[in-house]
Amino acid sequence: MHSTPQVVSLGRAYSGQTVTVHVAESTFTIDLGGGIRVIQRTTDVPVRNVKANKPHEVSDVF
Repeated sequence: MHSTPQVVSLGRAYSGQTVTVHVAESTFTIDLGGGIRVIQRTTDVPVRNVKANKPHEVSDVF
């Protein structure tokens, strides 16, 4: 496995929604509420972000 972080993108359909991710040694299993996605891990770096970036509020945008 590689040592660079792995980013998982779910697309705009899930923007702003909370999803549940189960992390295993070789996969991520993502519960999307209406379906499940299983994604192969391409790195052995530990998961460090348990919360994705929050959307910017109007006052945050310059």
